[in-house]
Amino acid sequence: MKKYLSCIVLIVLCVICAAVFYVNANDFENDNATSTSQSTVIDTVPDKEPPKPTIDLTGTIASEHLTNTNLRIEWSIYKLDNEPKLYLSAEVYLDTPDQITSATSGYISVNGVKQEITTSTLVGTSNLIATHSSIMDFNGDKSIQLDAYLNIPSTTLTGDRLDFLQASGTVFASESYMKMPKDKLLELNLISKFPELPSGDEVTSLCMVLNYLGHKIDKCDLSDLYLSKGPAHYTNIFVANAGNPKDTYNSYGCMPPVIVNAANKYIGINGGNFYAQDFSGINIDMLYYEVSRGNPVIVWACEDFDSTPSVFRTLVIDDKKTYLKSNINTLVLIGYDYGKNTVTLANPSGNIFDVDMDLFEQRYAQVGSYAVIIK
Repeated sequence: MKKYLSCIVLIVLCVICAAVFYVNANDFENDNATSTSQSTVIDTVPDKEPPKPTIDLTGTIASEHLTNTNLRIEWSIYKLDNEPKLYLSAEVYLDTPDQITSATSGYISVNGVKQEITTSTLVGTSNLIATHSSIMDFNGDKSIQLDAYLNIPSTTLTGDRLDFLQASGTVFASESYMKMPKDKLLELNLISKFPELPSGDEVTSLCMVLNYLGHKIDKCDLSDLYLSKGPAHYTNIFVANAGNPKDTYNSYGCMPPVIVNAANKYIGINGGNFYAQDFSGINIDMLYYEVSRGNPVIVWACEDFDSTPSVFRTLVIDDKKTYLKSNINTLVLIGYDYGKNTVTLANPSGNIFDVDMDLFEQRYAQVGSYAVIIK
């Protein structure tokens, strides 16, 4: 009997020991699980800040006929750090008088790829008529051609009728803009167009830039020998200077292609490691970037920045209309200051002055975003 009791006691003791061991083992596992869970929470790395854009540009491309109805593209481009993609967005607006306007059809084009625009009756002064977004590969400096075209009956400020409006420009997306200094001012010697060339602000501006580059050329010699000219009322201002800059009233000036041709003709004959390039329609950041690199830029803007430029005469030349505008002046962009929000311009009328950057950009766009650079 004692033998059986001893066996029973031994079995009971084994069961108790096994139970104690099991409980302790579970407690150990639970403790470990709790410790691991707590450790995971403590060691979790918080989300990193989103990458900052290495390119972040915005701008406006506007139709330049200065009619009662105008077309413009508001664009923005950005690129994230360590990401080989460009993100582009563009919105097309039709600015009209505060009345009902009928528009038909058109398109927005990005690097030649068109997206159709279908509009209807529009009411108001500013109408969003199209949007576009795309992602493109980025390899160094990227050139993007933006165009907006709209079939729409429109009337110029002089009463002439247009059948369409078009806004066209080239956007350069570059990481170089992010490395620009916040301000820059070039030392350029001012040359006045007076008294010899009272209507020669374009050729005088060119003369200032050529002298800045080390060419000692007189403004009158530059005008007489290198500037293409034609009769004032029968000359396309994109082909030749309409009239003679020596005339006070019977001369309407010229546009970038004429200045580019005059500059390259002069450099070709007199030598130099420079060439002139038409920078019309390029985003304004590109102009500031060139100034930051020591290159002054010839720009078409206003004589009086407080007044909006306007069409004052329409010439029909070779069955094409040429719109002449009042309050237009050609100047040399020689400085910018992002801190003060100003740009510095050399005026062939006889002074160097600062103007609000936003106002300059507005007038520059209203005239047509015309520019020439020699580098």
